[in-house]
Amino acid sequence: MVMTSRERILRAFRCEETDRVPIRLWGVDTFASSVADPSYWPLHRMAAQHCDQMITWPVPAGFALTGMEITDRHRFIRPSEHEGFVEVVTVIPTPEGELTSVFLKSLSRKPGYIKEHFIKTPQDIKKVLSIPYNPPRPDTRGFLALDCKVGEKAVPMVGLPSDPVYIANDMIGSELFAIWSIEERPLLLEFISILADRWHDLVIYLLEQGVGPLFGYVGPELCIPPLQSVKDFEEMVVEVDKPTIAAIHDHGGLVWVHCHGGMNPVLELFMEMGVDCLNPIEPPPMGDILLSEAKERVKGRMCLEGNIEVGDFQMLGHEEFRQVCIDSIQMGKPGGGFIFCPSSDHTHWPFLDEHILENYRIFIEVGLEYGRY
Repeated sequence: MVMTSRERILRAFRCEETDRVPIRLWGVDTFASSVADPSYWPLHRMAAQHCDQMITWPVPAGFALTGMEITDRHRFIRPSEHEGFVEVVTVIPTPEGELTSVFLKSLSRKPGYIKEHFIKTPQDIKKVLSIPYNPPRPDTRGFLALDCKVGEKAVPMVGLPSDPVYIANDMIGSELFAIWSIEERPLLLEFISILADRWHDLVIYLLEQGVGPLFGYVGPELCIPPLQSVKDFEEMVVEVDKPTIAAIHDHGGLVWVHCHGGMNPVLELFMEMGVDCLNPIEPPPMGDILLSEAKERVKGRMCLEGNIEVGDFQMLGHEEFRQVCIDSIQMGKPGGGFIFCPSSDHTHWPFLDEHILENYRIFIEVGLEYGRY
């Protein structure tokens, strides 16, 4: 029996039998009206014909989940000492004083960098929390329209704001966050707890609006070894995210979580949280566990997605890349509960040259040839 993409993905999430391994190109939205560069179009055509898509509907929530948008709030651009970049300065007034961040923006579509985070002192956390909290209540009609638009050709995913630990880390920076996890731990835990209450409230609202069944978020990757300890992960991620995941499950929903890095010390903790699908399970040396071992440890209790490093599309020759893809499929396929997917999206490249495109073709061909049950 040939399944639709929607059915195939949902059954993979539940670790149920499918006709073949779902093939997903993360970040490719063939329902979008435009792409950043015309060189992406061949990839979109391949995805539309052969791949299984999860189309993200991003949930707006405002700065620190307050419902306050800061896009045009005291923002200006100034020259940078770094060639090819400008500094984007954002100033947020609060009842307790101003918050300032500085972002290095590339003039040639290269990755940007945070030069200065909003939170630099414990007093800055108080400034963030002094901002009036108006619970975000986004209009969910956009999700319902997307759901109707994609039909059985894809599954819309409610793209939640990053989880509380990520939101806190993003405002503080990983270095200072690590220091404060020791020197200012009570304050940091209190801050994460407040963000968690806001995050949970937003999810409950979304569930009451009838969106779903897929919900996805990023964030735990900033709280795993070596950045933080397993104890930190348990206290700042597992205990914090678990109640919200449980609420999603209580409404019949499923949860996708993205987490780069080494999963070896935390794999079972994602299952304890209740995660239904964990992405991207990077192979060594970027990760620290083989997909076959991860499959053995989860034992059909959690779907695994990914396992192909996005950099391999550029760095590997076609035959070597093909074998990498075959090895991944053969490790992930047995027993179901696996989605074949790159570790990140394709937009890291300003344009896709023929070498990268050919490896994407190989990726899809291998998925179709070796992924059938």
